Amino acid sequence: MVFVINFFNKSGTFFPIIGGVLTLIALFTPTSFSTDSIATYYVWMFQTYLHTDPPPIRIGLLRWDPTLLTFSIIFSVIIFLSALIIVLISIKYRKDSISFKNFKNFLLILAILILILTLAWIIMMEVYYMIYGANHWVGIGLGHYIPHFGIIGPFIGSIFVVLGILCERKNKKMK
Repeated sequence: MVFVINFFNKSGTFFPIIGGVLTLIALFTPTSFSTDSIATYYVWMFQTYLHTDPPPIRIGLLRWDPTLLTFSIIFSVIIFLSALIIVLISIKYRKDSISFKNFKNFLLILAILILILTLAWIIMMEVYYMIYGANHWVGIGLGHYIPHFGIIGPFIGSIFVVLGILCERKNKKMK
């Protein structure tokens, strides 16, 4: 038990770095995939898809709707920049170049922004499909996509960021 407490006390600044890197990795992995009897598709947050089965392998845009495409790209860019800033600010904080108050505030705002934009993308996809009488996520209808790490990773990354803030806050109070 003491080992676990010491680990969290000494590793608090690593958690935001891990969270930012996980979020960056998540952006480059599929948000969902479909393996129905006809084809296998992988979908990314910026509305691209990879069709792998049956051959030939094809890459393209999942939806050509300008609104959906625009918001997907904007959300992806903001999430990418937020995760990158989380990593950079965490590294800067580890070098004692930034105060804890600024560190905490920036990271908390960015983690919340990542969560909100990821949720907004999930809802946006579902609303888009519902307009056409289907659904994007697993369920009844034409949509049958299963969540993948690209949509789960930003949530895990944000949890790591908040966990790092809480560990550092405890460390600051103990000093």
